[in-house]
Amino acid sequence: MRTFWKLTAISMQSHLYYRTSFFINLLSPLALLGGQYLLWAALYAQQEGGAIGGMERAEMFTYILLAFAMSNLLNWAGENTLAREIKTGLVVARCVRPAFFLTQYMAQMLGTLLTQGAVNLLLVFAGFVCFGKYMTVPSVSALVAFVPCLLLAVALRLLMIDVFSLLCFFTTGYLGIAWTRVALFDFFSGAMIPVVLFPGWLKAAACCTPFPYMLQVPVAVLLGQETVAGFGMPGIYGLQIVWILVFLALHVLLYGLARRNLTIAGG
Repeated sequence: MRTFWKLTAISMQSHLYYRTSFFINLLSPLALLGGQYLLWAALYAQQEGGAIGGMERAEMFTYILLAFAMSNLLNWAGENTLAREIKTGLVVARCVRPAFFLTQYMAQMLGTLLTQGAVNLLLVFAGFVCFGKYMTVPSVSALVAFVPCLLLAVALRLLMIDVFSLLCFFTTGYLGIAWTRVALFDFFSGAMIPVVLFPGWLKAAACCTPFPYMLQVPVAVLLGQETVAGFGMPGIYGLQIVWILVFLALHVLLYGLARRNLTIAGG
């Protein structure tokens, strides 16, 4: 564990060293958050019943803030660190270090998460303090159920990014894979539009993928809403763990294939 936390600390230092880049990546997504609020405010202003897809205005505004905080735990540069290293050849450093490949990856990504997550937590707190009367405040019981769900969701997302990044061993570029991953996550996780607003057939299709369990389901748990999966909390935790095991198996498979075809020259 000492190696893991040491690598995490190094990752945090590397992100905080380039302060200008860090704050630009930190503040630029706020424009997207403001645009989402303006869009949904306009839609609710035209809705006579006051609810869209069963979600009241306060629930939607809370969902937007929480979904933004979770989806922006990682920026573009952080998500594609491993993919870039694979294409540039720098990944060999990970392969020769006396630590498991996945351990190094998770430690590095955790360093990114902790720096960005701390800022996002402050953003959520400021949002509830300033605009709490327009939002739904979660209950204590919902918060208790949310914490393990969030931790599993973050682990699931990191493993998903890892598997997509390992595919770069077998391609000539990483941008196509990265854009595909981002598109799938943003749409099926509920980062763009809550999955509960999808048509029935599309909602059912989304529930067969791991993406809602990375964002939509944890936020629904925190807000005390019915989850798209339709399971209780033990079932939700179980499904998240199952998907984590699936991505772990895919990691072992892809990394094994890559190592068998990887030659590291050294002295």
